[in-house]
This record gives sequence, C-alpha cells and structure tokens, in this order.
Amino acid sequence: MRTRSSAGGVTIAAIVILLGTALATLPTPLYPLYARELGLDAVGITATFAAFAAGAVCGLAVALLGSSRLSRRTVYLIAAALQAASAFVLAADGGVPGFAAGRVVTGIGSGLLAASGTAFLLELSRDLPPRGARLVRTIAPALAFAGLGLGPLISAVSAPVDVDGARLIFLGMGLLVLAGLGLSLVLLPIGAGREVIASSVGRRPALAWSSRFGAFAAFMTTGLFGSVTTVLLAELGTSDIALSGVFAASVFLFGAVGVVTLGRRVPAALSATCLAGALLLVGVAMMLPSAALLVVAAIAAGTAGGALFARSLGAAIASAPQHAFARAVSVFLCAYLGLAVPVLGFGFAARSAGTEPAVWAFAALGTAVCLGVVVASVVEARDARMQAPALSKERSLA
Repeated sequence: MRTRSSAGGVTIAAIVILLGTALATLPTPLYPLYARELGLDAVGITATFAAFAAGAVCGLAVALLGSSRLSRRTVYLIAAALQAASAFVLAADGGVPGFAAGRVVTGIGSGLLAASGTAFLLELSRDLPPRGARLVRTIAPALAFAGLGLGPLISAVSAPVDVDGARLIFLGMGLLVLAGLGLSLVLLPIGAGREVIASSVGRRPALAWSSRFGAFAAFMTTGLFGSVTTVLLAELGTSDIALSGVFAASVFLFGAVGVVTLGRRVPAALSATCLAGALLLVGVAMMLPSAALLVVAAIAAGTAGGALFARSLGAAIASAPQHAFARAVSVFLCAYLGLAVPVLGFGFAARSAGTEPAVWAFAALGTAVCLGVVVASVVEARDARMQAPALSKERSLA
C-alpha cells in the first residue's frame, strides 16, 4: 500500500511540475498578440520575461533563507498554489500591469516548483521499488526543461488569434494546476517531506563555481529562446504563432534530452564548450540570415544547456547530499539569475543597435560565462587532486 501511494504521489507531483513550469513559457509564441494589443516592443517583451525571472529569483531566495523551517512538501504545495493563482491573474483582463503582475507570480511559483519539486520527487522515490526509484532519479532534473518546452507547444496547438484567446489558455492551465494541487493533497503520503529541508547540523559548504556558472549559462540560453523567439524569427521573415511555439519548445525539449542522456556522461567543461559554440552559431544564423541554421543552433544549444545544467545540479547535490534541497535551490537561483539579467540587456541592445548586434553581444557574454565553467572545472579538479593525498593520510593516521 505504501508503494502504491508513493507511486501515485510521484506521478501527480511530476504532472504538476510539468504544468507549473509550462506556465513560464506559455506566452512565448503569444507575445506578438500582446505586442499588438498592449503595445509591447522588444524591451517590453524582455522586461515582462525578466519580471517573471526576477520573481523566480526572489522566491528561491526566500526558500533558501527559510530552508531550516519548511518541509519539502510544504514548499511544493505553496509553489503549486502560486502557479494556479498566477494563471488566474493572467486570465483576467488586467492590461499591461495585470500581465506583468501575473508574470511575477508565475516566476515565484515556477522557481519554487522547479527546485522544491525536484528535491521532493527524489525524496518520494525512496518508497518506490528500485527500478522506479532509478527512473525518478533520472527524469526529475529533466522535468523543469520538459515543462518549459510544454508551454510553447500548448500555445502552438491552441493558436489563439487574440489576447482573449490567450487568456482562455491561462484559465484552462490554472484549473489543471489547481486540480493537480487537490490530488497532491490526497495522494501524497502524509509524512512525505515532513522533515525540514536543511535537517543536518553544521555549516553548509559553499557552492562550487563550476555549478554556479554552469546553471547560469544553461538558463541564460533558454532565456534567449524563451523570451525573444518571435523577435528572432521575425527578423528572418517568420511570424507564425504555431511555428514560433514549436521552435521555442524544441530548445527546451532537447534540453530535457540533454539532461537525461548526457548529464551524467559529459563533463561540464565539454558541455560548456559546445554551448558556447551553439550561441555563436545563433549569431551566424542571424547574420546570413538562415532559419535552418538557427534551428540547428537552437537544438544544439538546448541539448548542451540541458547536459550542463544536469551536471551542475548533480555535482552540487553530490558534494553535500545532506543539504540536497538547499543545494538544489542555490543552483536554481543561479539559473534564474541567468534567465533574468542577460535577456533584459538583450532587449535594450536590440532597441538601440538592432537585433543582430544584440544577438552577437548575447553570444559573447554566454561564451564568457561558458569559459568560466571550463576554468572553474579545471581549478576544482586540480584542487581535488591536491586534497586527495592529504585526506588519505588523515585516514591512515586515524
């Protein structure tokens, strides 16, 4: 009975994470509708996207500060409730202020849901049979990417013709998340996640710089495609909502593939190098211009970004497993900083200098951050080799 209950809890929690994170990118192909009816330009689009990411950063910071008082289950339920509320705010006719407010709440909820949901699923997997537990451990880090890819797909399939149609999509998503929240209260084991998030005693070790840079670079890349896909495609002569949705979704879905298939196999330095190359390829695609090359660059960036994020998250948790939730929150905090800040700069650069120079500036910044991953990985590997003999000597003396 316990296993059956845990399996149901894991399933509904995974669905809520997918739906909740999908709300983050649901507006991506719909921005032309909001641009036409609400008067948003490139800066307005990136600003509303940055507002979402800023909300995520604030929510994650609060979760990190309160990690000694809250349980994983509590944070997960709060995050799911916030996502349902944000969908209803976006479904209301609130103009630009209402849309911006809804995006901030979406950010807070999605950031908490991605971090708390990942850690919570890993905890719930302990009650599953070995095969099920291994499956959950493999897919849990990929759910955030998969959910981000689901959002544009939903918009592409729905293909609303105006903002009122978009609001109906948000209303439907809000009802689905709310239903998932209700099922979570019923299906999740009562004692699951009851212990506090940071249950261990002692000072938490600092997060490695390779994990910080890696998470920042991975989500920085998704921020580009998650916010200004329609701007990039418009420069190449394409303004179809369905095509924009499929294009944006492919980046995140290939990110999920990178998490599952390459995250544990490819070193962070190699993933970062491939990601830098993919970002530079985006610049080349815009310069030519070539929509086909942009698609190739987006798929490569998504796959490399997913692998890099999985490696960053896995290394952070493995270095201090007793602080798993706090480590997950810290990594996602760096990730959402990468999601918020660079793309806002892109919007201002695009307005003042044009889309192509903005893309090249973004690619240069991304390359620099990826170089930081490579350098940090080399330094940390060297330090680990230097510390190994000392630790062996201490054990032998003991």
